[in-house]
Amino acid sequence: MRDLMIMMMMIIIIPMCVRNAFAAYLLWGWSGLIAVHTFAYSYMMTFPFVVTFAVISLVLILLRRDPDIQPNEFGAVNLTLIWFGLHAVLCATMAYPDLPRNWEITLDLQKTLLYALLMPMLVTSRLRIHAMVLMLALSAGYHGVLEGLKFIASGGGHISQGNTKLGDRNHFAVLVTMCLPFMLYLLWYSRSRLVQLVAVAGLLINTLATIATHSRGGLLSLITVAAYFVLVSKRKLLGLATMVVVGAIGIVMAPESWTNRMESIQTANTDDSFMGRVIAWKRASAIALEHPIVGGGIRSVQSGALLEKYRFEQGLLGWVETPPATRALAAHSIYFEVMSDMGFLGLFIFLVLMASPFVMARRVKKICDQIGPSAAWSKDLAYCICAGMLGFLSGGASISAAYFEFTYILIALAAVNLRVISQAQATAQKPVAVANNTAVAA
Repeated sequence: MRDLMIMMMMIIIIPMCVRNAFAAYLLWGWSGLIAVHTFAYSYMMTFPFVVTFAVISLVLILLRRDPDIQPNEFGAVNLTLIWFGLHAVLCATMAYPDLPRNWEITLDLQKTLLYALLMPMLVTSRLRIHAMVLMLALSAGYHGVLEGLKFIASGGGHISQGNTKLGDRNHFAVLVTMCLPFMLYLLWYSRSRLVQLVAVAGLLINTLATIATHSRGGLLSLITVAAYFVLVSKRKLLGLATMVVVGAIGIVMAPESWTNRMESIQTANTDDSFMGRVIAWKRASAIALEHPIVGGGIRSVQSGALLEKYRFEQGLLGWVETPPATRALAAHSIYFEVMSDMGFLGLFIFLVLMASPFVMARRVKKICDQIGPSAAWSKDLAYCICAGMLGFLSGGASISAAYFEFTYILIALAAVNLRVISQAQATAQKPVAVANNTAVAA
């Protein structure tokens, strides 16, 4: 029955989206982030949802089936995205042999980067930016709502395990936390009272979903996002009070097993799980030291064939005492993951990309302060993007999720936000310039 419902949904949606490239583009992003196929049980599990909407979007863009399409200006962000994608292909080409997911992940990354690179062409106004934010909240946030409701219904006993598309519970916790700022944005700037109420409920339920994962990285990510909003908020006391209340609700509902796991953060040096991560970081950095330009290839640190080669290597963490590696583990860090996959050059490009939303946020703030209160939405969006990125950068320190598509969408959205508000500033200044010229002529 569920597969039939999904099939009927596609029969309705596809004819609707072929009329406009932006609509197809939204569905392309939505279908990837919500992972539609994970809701199916049989024949719809293999349906290429993302590819279908991607092909429709690309065809409509080529046919110019959207009156608001703008030329794609290859600014610093887009050029860095292209550089990162090309470097990934080079690293995959030069990789150690027999890496099972080397080309699979590389090609998935290229698709993600293509989506990000097309955003400036289609997301060309405040209304379309709002639609993008709504899409992000309805896709990634939807999974959080499901898991949060299970957590509430079980009285705190449900432990979220993530899913096959979005990763294990640690990955899932970071994803849900990254989505929280955009629910806050919808609360601030949606005119619909219903959307505002849904956003408030989504904030609370997704916070509980993060707690339901029992992920220590997720907790760190959640605290980082909350602390950032308190820091940048004009009403810091209200923000701090809200954070305390929401945190208290979550802790009260959380079972004792959650409390015990979170307390283990204080004894990381005796935690087998954490020390296993350190062992993986040693091997990852050892691969990068041997191949500083191209690394060992995607997921090289997880290769069983390379275990013997790097079993006793200390890499950059020789000062930390650990036993030799006994099995090939994931990098368990976005930083060491990129370091081993793409070398120090790849890590440099990656860090430049991660820093770009914060650099653009400063420029957006300056422009918005010049325009006045009417541009407050853009500054707040920049803060929300930075909050989401901080959730990724802090929680990602303990998971292998460097190529997570949500992150690159946020980077592209930050660039689009800057472009739209810069155009608004130029439009606002044009009448002033015309008036001055007229006065001079007179």
